[in-house]
Amino acid sequence: MSAAAFIPPVQVLLVEDDDSARELFATALRMTGHLVRTAPDGLAGLRMLEAFEPDVIVVDLALPIASGFEVLDELRSAERTHATPVIAISGHEPGLQQARANREFFAVLAKPFDPQRLVRMVDRAHRHSQN
Repeated sequence: MSAAAFIPPVQVLLVEDDDSARELFATALRMTGHLVRTAPDGLAGLRMLEAFEPDVIVVDLALPIASGFEVLDELRSAERTHATPVIAISGHEPGLQQARANREFFAVLAKPFDPQRLVRMVDRAHRHSQN
């Protein structure tokens, strides 16, 4: 009988300023085995990267202190995170249009959405980054 290969959990950084949305998304990701760390604003999310190297980053576009676009710029300019897949989420159409035009985001999800859709997108982003 062979032992199953250990597959480490996908590590996700979720940056979302809406407390209830942040908890909902984090819970959905955790329930499917992901290791999730959360931040309530862009600056806090960037600071978390000093001690945490996520496989996938989910960022709201309309964040206080540093927007999702500013977070993306910082991620792409840093050696450690320049290739980390970033999923943009937002409920604001102008931001969604701008994010869709930006080829640096792995995917863009319009709120509201089923949290399981986010789980599937995180899994897809992780698989894509492994190839």
